Amino acid sequence: MADLFIDSSNALASAEKEQRKISQKEFEIKLADINNRYSATNGSSSYYYNQQKKMLLETEVSSYKNQRDNYINVALLYALNLGELEVMRNETYSRASIALASICTFLTIQNIHISLSYSIIQKICSLSSILTLHPRDFFSLRQSLNNLKTFLGI
Repeated sequence: MADLFIDSSNALASAEKEQRKISQKEFEIKLADINNRYSATNGSSSYYYNQQKKMLLETEVSSYKNQRDNYINVALLYALNLGELEVMRNETYSRASIALASICTFLTIQNIHISLSYSIIQKICSLSSILTLHPRDFFSLRQSLNNLKTFLGI
């Protein structure tokens, strides 16, 4: 059986790499804007070159954001599957809570508002419902899931 915690962590690490690429490209877009603002003339070929470069960078940012969001969805899916498995096995230590807290922290720090797939939203609600059946157990998992739901507005 594959380790869902490691899979979730790897997907989150990939999302973080994509976020670094996004930040780099957004910085390059700002530099292009500054370069255009201080160009000698707006009619020059360098102005049009910078505009083309800016459009290309914006396309790259969009692509990186899509990839980042896909990795976040995958990380969430692994973490939620792990949470369900831990509840079924009645495990005392929840690695899913750590995975969910890491994902929520990443989203919060980077201020990422992601569109989740319907299946992920359904899985979050399902796990939340399952946890209500165990009011005294799985405190850390419930807390991490509630923090994530609050951030996502679910």
